[in-house]
Amino acid sequence: MSRTRTPISSNWEWKLANAHQNVTALKDPTLQSWMPVSQFPSVIQLELLHSKLIPDPNVGENERLIQWVGECDWEYRCSFPSLNNASTLPNVELVFEGLDTFATVFLNGKEILKSENMFLPARVDVKALLKTPGEENELSILFESALRKGTELEEKFGARESMMRDKRRNHIRKAQYHWGWDWGPIIVTCGPYLPVYLDAYTSRIEDLHVTSSTSPDHLFADISVFVKLSKAYTESSVEIQVLDALGTQVAAGKTSADGSCTFKVLKPSLWWPNGHGDQHLYTATAILSQFNDTLDTSSKKFGIRSIEIIQRPLSSEPGKTFMFNVNGRDIFAQGGDWIPADNLLPRLTREKYHSWIKMAQRGNLNMIRVWGGGIYETDDFFDACDEMGILVWHDYAFACGDLPVHPKFLDSVRKEVECQTLRMRGRASLALLCGGNEDFMLADWDGEPFPGTYLHKKNYDHEDVVGPFENTDFPQRKIYLDIIPKIAEKLCPNVQYWANSPWGGAEEANDLTVGDVHQWDVWHGKSRSYQDYKSLSGRFVSEFGMHGYPDMRTVNEFAPNPEDRHPQSRAIDSHNKGHLAETRIARYLAENFRYSNELEKFAYVSQLMQSEAYGYACRDWKRKFGGKGKESCAGLIIWQLNDVYPCTSWAFIDYHLRPKPAFYTIKRAFAPISVGIDRTPWSRWIDDDHPRTTEIPAFEIFAHNTTPVEKRFTLLLSAYDMHTHKYIVLPPGTAKREVTLQPGQNTEFGSLSMTEIVGEESLVILAASLVNQKGEVEAQIMNWPEPFRYLSWHEDTRVSVSVGVGGGEVRVKANYPVKGCLLYVGYEDGEDAEWEDNMLDLLPGQELSVKVKGLNGRAVLAKWLNDWELKK
Repeated sequence: MSRTRTPISSNWEWKLANAHQNVTALKDPTLQSWMPVSQFPSVIQLELLHSKLIPDPNVGENERLIQWVGECDWEYRCSFPSLNNASTLPNVELVFEGLDTFATVFLNGKEILKSENMFLPARVDVKALLKTPGEENELSILFESALRKGTELEEKFGARESMMRDKRRNHIRKAQYHWGWDWGPIIVTCGPYLPVYLDAYTSRIEDLHVTSSTSPDHLFADISVFVKLSKAYTESSVEIQVLDALGTQVAAGKTSADGSCTFKVLKPSLWWPNGHGDQHLYTATAILSQFNDTLDTSSKKFGIRSIEIIQRPLSSEPGKTFMFNVNGRDIFAQGGDWIPADNLLPRLTREKYHSWIKMAQRGNLNMIRVWGGGIYETDDFFDACDEMGILVWHDYAFACGDLPVHPKFLDSVRKEVECQTLRMRGRASLALLCGGNEDFMLADWDGEPFPGTYLHKKNYDHEDVVGPFENTDFPQRKIYLDIIPKIAEKLCPNVQYWANSPWGGAEEANDLTVGDVHQWDVWHGKSRSYQDYKSLSGRFVSEFGMHGYPDMRTVNEFAPNPEDRHPQSRAIDSHNKGHLAETRIARYLAENFRYSNELEKFAYVSQLMQSEAYGYACRDWKRKFGGKGKESCAGLIIWQLNDVYPCTSWAFIDYHLRPKPAFYTIKRAFAPISVGIDRTPWSRWIDDDHPRTTEIPAFEIFAHNTTPVEKRFTLLLSAYDMHTHKYIVLPPGTAKREVTLQPGQNTEFGSLSMTEIVGEESLVILAASLVNQKGEVEAQIMNWPEPFRYLSWHEDTRVSVSVGVGGGEVRVKANYPVKGCLLYVGYEDGEDAEWEDNMLDLLPGQELSVKVKGLNGRAVLAKWLNDWELKK
C-alpha cells in the first residue's frame, strides 16, 4: 500500500499552562480555558492577538505590553481520528516539522517527545499508541517559557557575553531575533510553528538528492541522483525520471544497490543568476515500487550549474579576491541581507515569500544573504530563489554569539546542522554555506561597543583552522571550524563552506583585503561620511547600511495617534531599534541636508539620505570590479533587504513590501548597464583645518556592464550651474562621444576638468547618460555639488506631472534643477502604485517618462528636496 501523509491541522486549541505568578497572566481568567486556534501552524502570540487578549505589537509601544507572554508556559492540544489504512501499514509516525522551542509532547496521555531545539524536526513511532480505527486520539504539547529555561541554563552553565540583547539567548537553540535585535522587537514566541502530520508507510523515500556537473564548454552535463530509503526490501526498486522545464523526459533509469543513478544530458539548459541568463530547472522524480505497487514518490527541482568562490591574488592591491563564479563566469554579486520577514513566523505564506523574492528580482539583485540570527529558510523561500535566479548565501543559525560548548549543547548543534544541511542541499540557488554571523568579529573586539555592553577580546590564532579548540580562549571555533564544516563536506561537498561572516584575515576577522567584510565605519563605528564609501570597500562587502524611514503609510500605521507624529516621539523611537539611531540619523541629516521636523518631511529627507548613501556604495564598489586581477571588490550585500515589522531601519523595502526610495537608486545601480560620476573635490564643506586650493570640480566618468558581451553606446554629458541658473557649454568633443563597455566589468571613460569654463562660485551639476543604438537611454545619473544643505533652490521651481493615456506612463518635467523627485499616490488613496523608477533628479527642460502600474485613475503627487521652502 502506498504512503499516506495526513495533516494534523484541525481541532487545535490552546490555553495558559502556567503563569509562574505573572500578575498580568493571572488577571485574565479566560486564559485558563481552552480556546480554538485561529490558524495552524501557530505561535501563542498569534492566538492572543486574534482573541484580542494582547494589543498589536506592530503598533505604538504595544511591544512593551506583551512581554508577560514569554514568561508563561502554554499548552496546545487537538484530537484526531485513527485512520483505517494506518493499521495495515507497518510504520506509522507522528512528524513535527518544528516546535518552538521547549516542548513536551503527549499522545493519549503518554509522553512521546521532549524537544529543546527549534530547528530540529522530530519523527516519532506511534503505531502502538494510536487507538483503534475510528476512535479519537488526544495530542497535547506543553511549551515551557524560553525566558525561564534560559535563566535555568544560565544558572547551570554560567552567563555568556552578548553584544545584542538578552545574553540568555546563547544557551538556547532558538531563533536569536526572538530576543530582540537592533531592527526588531522582543517577542519570545512558542508554539507548533511548522506543520504536524501523521505518516504511514511500508517504506518511504527518506532523501532524494541531485547533483550535476558540466563540461567546460557546457555541451553536456553529468547528473547524479541519490536515493535513501527508510527501509529497503529485496523486492523493491526505485525508478528515476528526469524531466526538463517543458515536461520532456531527458533521462530515466533505476538506482543501483547503493541508491545512486547517473545520467548524461547533452546540451543542457543552464541555471543562471538574475541578470545573467535564464533559470532553467529540471525535475527529478523517484518512484519506489514493490510488486508493481507504488509505495512512495518524491520529486525535486534542480538546476544544472557550477558555482565557485574564486580567491586569487590581485594585480596591484594586497590580499585576494572573494568572487563568485557561476558557470565559468565571474560575476559581481549584487545583494541584500535577509532577516526573517515576520516576528510571528506562521504568518509567512508561500505567496509572501514569492512576493519578497519578486521584489529582489525587480530590484536587479542576484544574491540574498540569509542572516544567521533568524531561521533556516523555508522551502518556499528556496523555491522562489530557484525560480527567480537569486543566489543564496545562507548562514547557519548562529549570530553574535558566545555559545556554550558543553557536550549536550554541541550534540544538539550537530543534529541541527545535519538535518538542515540535508534539507537545503541540492538547491540551484544555494551558493554558499556560512558558519554564522559576526561570531569571529566579536571575538576580536574588546571593551564597550554599546553603553552597558562589555566584550573581552579572545586571544587565538586566526590562521588555525584545525584545532584542537576546546581548551583555548575561543573554544566556540569547534562549532564553526570542526563540527559544521565536517558535516557540510560530507552531506553537501559541492557547495562552498565559509566559517563565518566576516572572516578570512590572518590578524582580524574583519579584514578588508581577504574574505568578506562588514563595513560599519559608516553609521556605526567611526561614523564616516557615506560619501567615503569608495575608500572603505573590502574584497566582498557582506554588510553595510544607512537608516531611512519607511513609506508614510507604514509610519502612520505604527504611529496612529496624531500626538506621536513627530520625529522625536516615543512611538517613533519605539519603532527604531538601532543603538543611538536617533543621534545617528540626526548627525547624517545635519551633515548633508536642510530638513524639517514635520514628520512627513523629516521622513522624506531620511529616505533621500538613505538613497544617496546606497547609491554611493553601489556605484563606487561596482567600479572596483575591473576585469581579471582588478576585482578589488567583487560584491556587495546591503544591510538590509527587508524588515521584520513596521519600523525605521536599514531596510530598503519595508515590512509591508513597500519599496523605500532607495530601492530605485539601488535598482539603477544594479541594472545590467549603469553609469557613474566621481567628483573631486566631492564636498564644499568649510574645513579650515584642511583648506582647498579650489572649489572648481573635476569629474571622472565610468560605467559598468554586467552582461557577458561588449556593449556600445553614445555617452552624453550636460552640465548646469546652479549659481547662474544656466547650462554650461562643455569643451568640443566632450558633450557627446561613442564609448565601448567591456563585458562583465567596469569601464573608465576618463576625466573632465571644469577649470577653464567655470568660476569658484559655480555650483556644477553634471549629468551623464548612455544611449543605445535605438536612441533609448539605458543608464543615466546626475552628480551634484554637496552638501545639499548649502544649495539654494530657485523660488519659482515647479515640477509638472502628466499621466499618459491608459494610465500606464507618467511624464515628469521641471523648470529648474530638482533633487529627489518622489512620485506617489496620496496616503489616503490606498496603496501606492508600482513604479518602474522613482526618486528622480531633473535638470531644467528635461522630461522623464516613468512606467507605472495600478494608478487606476488616481492622482499622482510629487515631492522633492526642500520643496517646502519654495514660493507657493
